[in-house]
Amino acid sequence: MVKASRVMNVPAQALFDMLIESVLYDIKQSTGKTVRPANFKKGTNYRKRIKTNAKGQKGVSVKVTVTELESPRIYEAKFEGGNDSYTVIRYEIEQLSEEGDQDGDYIRVTYTEDYNDVSKLAKPVRGFQKLIAKNNFKRTLRGMEESVKENMKLKEERAAEKENAKNGDSSSDGE
Repeated sequence: MVKASRVMNVPAQALFDMLIESVLYDIKQSTGKTVRPANFKKGTNYRKRIKTNAKGQKGVSVKVTVTELESPRIYEAKFEGGNDSYTVIRYEIEQLSEEGDQDGDYIRVTYTEDYNDVSKLAKPVRGFQKLIAKNNFKRTLRGMEESVKENMKLKEERAAEKENAKNGDSSSDGE
């Protein structure tokens, strides 16, 4: 199992929403079907191709199933390949500060990836992959935090622009 954790200064719901938007985009890219957030739930599944490192291969087809979904705390999915091999990924979000705390919304995000490889050849390779993966996951979590902050900033700017436009339209320029 690979596990990475990061404390972030963002609202849990904003991070969770971004994560689910990413999954819904993946479903659209993989299947061509649009799934509305209201219809996304535990048990949702789809097929996708995952790129492999082998040159000349188109990748492997896997079935992705949402195995746990609890907003804004948990997202877990199982990626099943052939031969009873599978990978389970899980994002768990823990609230560390009181909501609306003057110091900000602090959460801890823990990402885990657990493997069930039946191939004896996969085990030595998996150990090496775990070492690389942990650093990649930490970088990914840092990127997620930055994306959430950027999205929040853009929403605030749009809201301010709307408010300014609304106030500008209703006020008179009586010079």
